[in-house]
Amino acid sequence: MKFAQCFLDEFQFQSFVRKNIDEKIKLKEEEEKMKVELQALREAAQWRKLQGISIDGDDELLAMPKEAPKRDEWMTTLPPERKPGMSMQSTSFSRTTKEDRGDTSIWTDSPLDKAQQAKQNYLEAYNKAKALGDVEDVRKRMSRDAELVDKYNASKRSVSLVQKHREESSRPKKKVKQPEKEEWEGMHPWKPWDREKDLTGGRKKVNFDSENMAHGLASRFSSGNIQRNFL
Repeated sequence: MKFAQCFLDEFQFQSFVRKNIDEKIKLKEEEEKMKVELQALREAAQWRKLQGISIDGDDELLAMPKEAPKRDEWMTTLPPERKPGMSMQSTSFSRTTKEDRGDTSIWTDSPLDKAQQAKQNYLEAYNKAKALGDVEDVRKRMSRDAELVDKYNASKRSVSLVQKHREESSRPKKKVKQPEKEEWEGMHPWKPWDREKDLTGGRKKVNFDSENMAHGLASRFSSGNIQRNFL
């Protein structure tokens, strides 16, 4: 019972996690679909504006938010790493052991990037804590349901066949009474012949009562009770 309950808990936990992942994937697909539809509406509004046939709502669609000015990529990213073994100049410094740079975000991230990363980390931690809380609630609810089922089975349902078999196996078995040995056993290699027992052993007992024999003969050879009428 405990093994089945653990297996059920693990199966429901995996179903819960899989459901959350499917919901996130579905939400991401819907966002991508909305972006594509919005881009198509903006392109149509731009075409109508060029043709001079704008309609209501085109101005709002074309009022796209202005992107903040960005620095060139060479200003915000580090140059590519030099591969080991490729010396640019013959100096003792370049011949030392080459080590990877590791995480360079501290040098390349802007204050806005750092704020967004901190916000993303906070949301991920919040979602993870919320998911763990939901999983714990599910486990507690399943445990309570399992206890109720066990109590109901113990009070209402009969003993299972496995438990009956165990109880019967644990009971002391009755000793089978061994038949008593006859007198000839141990004295002869086979049973000696006895006239009284061996001749009458297979015969059927017949009752030689004279009254019964006479009644049997009369019933067998009699003509029967037949009424004859003569004209």
